[in-house]
Amino acid sequence: MLFDRAESKRHRPRDFARRMVATGIGLGLVAFLGARAAAAAESADYPARPIRVIVGFAPGGSADLTARALGQKMAELLGQPVVVDNRAGASGIIGTDLAARATPDGYTLLEATMTTHGIGPNLYKKLPYDPIGSFAPIALMVRIPLVLFAHASVPASSLKQLIAHLKANPAKYRYASAGNGSPPHLAAELFKLKAGVELLHVPYKGTGAAVPDVVAGQIHFMIDGPPPFLGHVKAGRLRALATANAKRLAQLPDVPTFGEQGLDGMEAGLWYGMLAPKGTPRAIVDRLNAAINQALRDPDVIARFTAASIEVVGGTPEELGRYVAAEIKRWGEVARAAKIQIE
Repeated sequence: MLFDRAESKRHRPRDFARRMVATGIGLGLVAFLGARAAAAAESADYPARPIRVIVGFAPGGSADLTARALGQKMAELLGQPVVVDNRAGASGIIGTDLAARATPDGYTLLEATMTTHGIGPNLYKKLPYDPIGSFAPIALMVRIPLVLFAHASVPASSLKQLIAHLKANPAKYRYASAGNGSPPHLAAELFKLKAGVELLHVPYKGTGAAVPDVVAGQIHFMIDGPPPFLGHVKAGRLRALATANAKRLAQLPDVPTFGEQGLDGMEAGLWYGMLAPKGTPRAIVDRLNAAINQALRDPDVIARFTAASIEVVGGTPEELGRYVAAEIKRWGEVARAAKIQIE
């Protein structure tokens, strides 16, 4: 009996520890299940208030117009306002960082772009967010294929003639971009690498600032989205020589793609997708994905985008995740080959 009591005393600390651990696990499980239940209830009621979409660029550009056009239709489908919040600056970094730090409840979203989630991660040594790890993908929305525009004074009416002329006159022609590290800059560098030609880069503060000099002939080329150039092509001041897309554009049906003219791997386009902060419940992500895809099928939305040379895409969250990863990899190769980096 004495042995049993002594043995019992020796086991009391361990028994107490086991009970405490069991109690802790039980409480943790209760808290976990309670949090899951609360999240499920919130997801079921989503959305219960306005949704904010952060756009990391100024009003009036293609990113802003895309977000507003889709936001209007999404609001009709979701029953809550979708408010665009322009947070321009640092090539979209300011707005993207703000979205990455937001509460993951589906009420703050980010319009991701080729700049913020394709080119940018390869140009800046350090970003305040992880372009993949900080976000939950929702859906790829649209693409704007880029087109190679040349001034009418350039002695070439086809891509083949242009490349031959540039090789015979290395570094004598200038191309414009919307700024160092911008999509037009990287697209032109990709063209230089694929075609084996030398061109001089003249960066501007945005596409709008570059267009007048391209039209005047002070700059010979620019690879950019079609809208600012279409009127000048019709007037004969510029030539559209190649489309950086898998297929021709409805607005430029007579302009062949780079691939059709023998230059493969030259697909490049501005694109816009919707992301949420990491940790956003999957039920909310799926709800938003369904709304975006339904909005993209709306005839009015399609007509509006088609008139602006914008291609409707859509798709699943997983497809956007793979697309972003592929874009970061592809433009990283171009940036390294062209030795482009922004401090």
